[in-house]
Amino acid sequence: MFHFAKPHPAHPFTRKMSIQPLKEIFLKSVESVQPHHLIPSQVHVTNSHLSIQNRSYPLHKPCYLVGFGKAVLGMSLELEKLLKDKLNTGLVTVPSGILSKFKVESRIKFIEGAPNNIPDEAALRGALEIKTLAEGLGADDLLVVVMSGGGSALLPLPKPPITLQEKQDLIKALSTKGADILELNCVRKQISVLKGGGLAELAYPARVVTLVLSDVVGDPLGFIASGPTYPTSDDEDAAAILDKYGCHDLPDSIKTVLTQKKTKQETIIHNGRYDHVDTFIIGNNVIAAEAACRHAASLGFQTAILSTSVAGSTHQLSQTYADLAAAIADPSDKQPLKNFLQKCDLPICPDFADAASGWDLGAEVCVIAAGEPTVVVNGGGRGGRNQQLALELSVRLNKLNIKSADISFLSGGTDGIDGPTDAAGAIGTSDLVNNGLEENIKAEDYLNNNDSYGFYSRLRGGEFLIKIGHTGTNVMDVHVMLVKPRRAREC
Repeated sequence: MFHFAKPHPAHPFTRKMSIQPLKEIFLKSVESVQPHHLIPSQVHVTNSHLSIQNRSYPLHKPCYLVGFGKAVLGMSLELEKLLKDKLNTGLVTVPSGILSKFKVESRIKFIEGAPNNIPDEAALRGALEIKTLAEGLGADDLLVVVMSGGGSALLPLPKPPITLQEKQDLIKALSTKGADILELNCVRKQISVLKGGGLAELAYPARVVTLVLSDVVGDPLGFIASGPTYPTSDDEDAAAILDKYGCHDLPDSIKTVLTQKKTKQETIIHNGRYDHVDTFIIGNNVIAAEAACRHAASLGFQTAILSTSVAGSTHQLSQTYADLAAAIADPSDKQPLKNFLQKCDLPICPDFADAASGWDLGAEVCVIAAGEPTVVVNGGGRGGRNQQLALELSVRLNKLNIKSADISFLSGGTDGIDGPTDAAGAIGTSDLVNNGLEENIKAEDYLNNNDSYGFYSRLRGGEFLIKIGHTGTNVMDVHVMLVKPRRAREC
């Protein structure tokens, strides 16, 4: 499905340290969370019943299907294959441009919108159609909802009197100031019609079954796609988040909505969940990380998953990864690695320490991590968190000047899109900064301007960019680090 340009044979970097394993490992992780793997293994239709994992739902009459997100095209098509004539109507909003990449023959109505994950009028129209469909359902109806990362941008129906532009301006301001995905989604829910349980309440009393491909660390149901079928908790305070990031100059419309009394249907909520809604996580970044780990092992690397809960700023994370690389690169002593694990502020997977204790640090090591860091934007360049992270780490590795090993690193978004660019991410290495200087490209100048895409585009014709287009899935980002002792590397 995905293809990369072959490295130029004249480049000295590619002769001494192949970057192809990084790409292969990343692509295996993306493939593992494709809907055509996840849906058929967990969803079945037999004897007029829809079975999902350990639950079953009678199909007395054809059901309805709505969806929104970067992965819901494939999810919807797989469900349509299974449901056949048991599907009445399907209405699904997907990212702009995705239909042209995948050949689609379907009775489902697909609406493209939210280019570069930014809500637009097309996504707004799709959200209005979903609202209308949900409002018309009755007690004997079954609504199947499929959602994934990117779903929030495809449900941009603000509460009146807020306009779409006012909502966009607020979210952009928060993102630029460094708000993380959980904070952004909290604010979105408070000012949106369908988010924060809005869709579930509109569909009541119909039975709602939600299938989720998670793009949030830890799979919190209230935050994936901003939780359209999950109740908003009383302690989620959008006003506090706005105050934290200094967003005080708000339009009157937003002030009005934020001060309104919430009108949740408390009678249909018990133990923090809606009585008429069942939700199933069918895929997440743990699956992707495990697939990456298995493929790395098949290539001969000693490997383990460091964390599937990566968060925080790319600035801080790049320092963590640089420290890890330096600890692994010391073949004479495992104490630096033990010290790293003791002070690392990432939530470390339980098995990582045991796996690492058995490594031969004189042989090749591959470390996998997954999650979603953030970038504080100070410059006017182009890029995304994955490209930024790869370049920041390359700069740190250059300053460390590790002599005992070559370090290479890939940071890629499993959705295939990193920021407002055509790249999924990029590769960083311990030699990348010097490679740039050979072409009169100063990495730190681009980094300071948040122009990681500009740097990678110029360097060797974009060889270190990961360009795969829309993948049809989304479970946040996957990070792959390879540490190759210099005496073991290929010549």
